[in-house]
Amino acid sequence: MNKIITNKVISFEKKLQYIIAIPCVNREERNAINVIDETFKGFEKSGMFESLIDFKILLFESGSVDRSYLDFIKVYQEKYPEKIFIIYSDIKLNGNGNTFKMFMFLNKIPKNNIDFIIWMDDDVFVCNKFIENADAWIKKYANFSFYSSLYVPYDSHSVKGHTFIKHAYVQDFIGTCCTIFKPEVMKYPLEQWFHKHHQLFNFNPDVRFRESIRKYFFHITKFCVSSESLVQHMNIGSSIYLNKKKNKGHKCNNFVGEDNDPKLYDHLK
Repeated sequence: MNKIITNKVISFEKKLQYIIAIPCVNREERNAINVIDETFKGFEKSGMFESLIDFKILLFESGSVDRSYLDFIKVYQEKYPEKIFIIYSDIKLNGNGNTFKMFMFLNKIPKNNIDFIIWMDDDVFVCNKFIENADAWIKKYANFSFYSSLYVPYDSHSVKGHTFIKHAYVQDFIGTCCTIFKPEVMKYPLEQWFHKHHQLFNFNPDVRFRESIRKYFFHITKFCVSSESLVQHMNIGSSIYLNKKKNKGHKCNNFVGEDNDPKLYDHLK
């Protein structure tokens, strides 16, 4: 635990290595709407691929029969080589199975090749200069809790003396639109992912992640979140139900906006 929570600010000059991990699926095969291409348009619009921040995007495809929904990625791979990779599955996986596969894959990467993992959904909007702002916030605050979030669709509470960070209660954690954690954290959800209680109640990936950590660190009641969300859930058929006209996703009400740059890299130096 002392390797994960240190309460130390990371030097702004230190170059961190990030993996942006995104589970994805051909939503049309599950009677929903494919919007991952819109997510990547937002990434590009935000200036993400021109940034000097060191990151790779790993897409974890869940065994869709028709994988052509990801054909658009080739354009980005050609424009931005060595930035975007797709990990395919030979078998059809639901959201829980695919996320478990994601954790297994990430856990095999040498820890000295990753400083932080940014776990995102495939249907999100991001603010302008997203990756630069995320990098600045992570360096300042990500050592302060077991995991943290730049997407805040739940109640959060001010932290005295800090403008850009709030606390939220672990039991309220939902939505993996922008969850940040160190590679050392992965062993806990890997060990508990298919716990009988999780299976009995068919918990979603975000709840399995949360409850797996709570099993080992029940005394941790809070985690750190950004004071305003740098990410917004599209909420367009994002929770996959048989009736795609139903809208049962979630959104936050404090998104800074796609065209806004909160300039945390200036404020938090």
